[in-house]
Amino acid sequence: MKKVAELVMFTLFFSSLAGLGLTAGFFCFIGFSHWLKGMIG
Repeated sequence: MKKVAELVMFTLFFSSLAGLGLTAGFFCFIGFSHWLKGMIG
């Protein structure tokens, strides 16, 4: 039972970490595109 709990914790931890990474990358992409638009336009 302990192993299952550990597995669940790891899964939650890594999924939240991946979600944070995706969100950060998304916002970085938006900010970068805005900056690029400002540089070009």
